Amino acid sequence: MAMTRVAVVGMGAVGAVVAAGLASTGRVEVTACVRSPLGGLRITQPGGAVESTVIPEILDPAQVSAVEWVVLATKAHQTAGAAPWLERLCDTGTRVVVLQNGVEHVERVAPLAGAARVLPTVVEISAESPERGRIRLFDRPRIVVPESDDGAKFAALCEDSGISVTSTEDFVTATWAKLCLNAANGAVTALTMRRMPVFANPRIARLGHALVEEARQVAAASGANLPEDMADRVVARLRTMSAESGSSMLWDRLAGRPMEYDARNGAVVRVGARLGIPTPYNETATALLEAISESGDAA
Repeated sequence: MAMTRVAVVGMGAVGAVVAAGLASTGRVEVTACVRSPLGGLRITQPGGAVESTVIPEILDPAQVSAVEWVVLATKAHQTAGAAPWLERLCDTGTRVVVLQNGVEHVERVAPLAGAARVLPTVVEISAESPERGRIRLFDRPRIVVPESDDGAKFAALCEDSGISVTSTEDFVTATWAKLCLNAANGAVTALTMRRMPVFANPRIARLGHALVEEARQVAAASGANLPEDMADRVVARLRTMSAESGSSMLWDRLAGRPMEYDARNGAVVRVGARLGIPTPYNETATALLEAISESGDAA
């Protein structure tokens, strides 16, 4: 039986975890699309066990052809840079699984995917990459997909991979629930350059609450069914996370890499403006993070 071909574009923490998981099933042919060699993957599991995996790597988009599945795991602001890969990897039989933050997956990726179908997701993969090809995983990887034929097929693809894939009829609510969390955790940890215990500070907790509440109001106007006390729940969750937990935006700032603030707080501001909902806290966070990124000295 021919193996299913999967190309992973974006081999940071999320892409690496998914690539290694799919390769471990023995029925998926995984290729890593990278700009420079990884030298293999080394993933430290939540219990401390270390798993090493070698994924075939291709450095030149001209050397790839269409595959059944593309896993796009770049940061949202790096999507345009993936265009040469998507142009070669996608055709009418391709499904592009977008493992990115935010609520604008299809709008961001579909123009670059040609005739391929785009499958948005909500990613719950708590991991950091202290150096290229080295990943520390804090919890079991989880991905939520819309209830659809493509969603069901992706769940089947991930069976026995160690990645939990579930579907939901209300994907709008699922995406906004994740964005409410991201609006606070990413911005606050990146701006303060501290991990989750920073939310123990009452003033920081109030700031996180305000960021989430604005996102919740925008989400409700967008059709999401979120509880009125969403901000309370998110802050309570952040205040109970382990001392080692951070956010991908924090890891990026500490490493001096561009940050994904526009797909998070920026999305709250954009959608809020379109709906006539004020978002001053998210506007402020976006402006500060933008200024840090433009300085060229994120760390």
